[in-house]
Amino acid sequence: MFNTQHFEENLATSWLGRSFFYFPELDSTNSYAKSMSRIDTLHGTLILADSQTSGRGQYERNWQALPLENLTFSLVFEPSNHSRLTILTLACALAVSDVCGEQLKTRLDLKWPNDVLFEGKKLSGLLTEAIYNGNVLDRVIIGIGINVNQTEFNTDLENTAISLNSIDGKRFSRERLLARILSKIEYYYRLWEVHDIDLVRTINKAMLGYGTWAKLNVNGLDRDGTFKFLGVNENGALVVLNKDLEVDTFSYEQVRIKVD
Repeated sequence: MFNTQHFEENLATSWLGRSFFYFPELDSTNSYAKSMSRIDTLHGTLILADSQTSGRGQYERNWQALPLENLTFSLVFEPSNHSRLTILTLACALAVSDVCGEQLKTRLDLKWPNDVLFEGKKLSGLLTEAIYNGNVLDRVIIGIGINVNQTEFNTDLENTAISLNSIDGKRFSRERLLARILSKIEYYYRLWEVHDIDLVRTINKAMLGYGTWAKLNVNGLDRDGTFKFLGVNENGALVVLNKDLEVDTFSYEQVRIKVD
């Protein structure tokens, strides 16, 4: 079971994760965060479950994780505006990549728009959901799943998923790992708030395929030819150079990068 006391002893943030809800089991931490009243949540609230019965990823795909072995949690943010949420998601992914990469002493890749990979296999995935009150942004929920100590995956995932344990061969403290990740996310959140361009540059350097020629899938259809992946711009749009050396931009809902 997740040791909440050990986690709180290691937590060094100012505000992120200081409001903390722990559950042995939930259907989904994102779903729980969405159901909470405005009174119950604060900026930086953390909801963590040792087991999710209906964990969700992008496009309502299931996030499969063995109970007691991994990290499945959601963070609640109350940003002043709803723009650049893609950058915020990638900043959180970068924090996961930084900390896990430090633990493994190796480089991890960010995959557009919301995954962390090791040698092409998924180590972590994120799901961002914005909650509105009319036309006003009420809060942003970022769900994060990290494969920590799980070493066996279902047949449909065994060739695409990986964990820290299966890479390094040792068990990791989930409590210390989460505390370090939250410190990094809090730091990157401050940079995101002030539109720090160096944050965008750092994200781009960490992205799989950055600066290379790749295939594009737009709205479910493969585009002819190859495009040079230029990363994301300061507004969070994906940027590529086409064969005519013209710059095209896409929202993340539109496009997927295919890197050989």
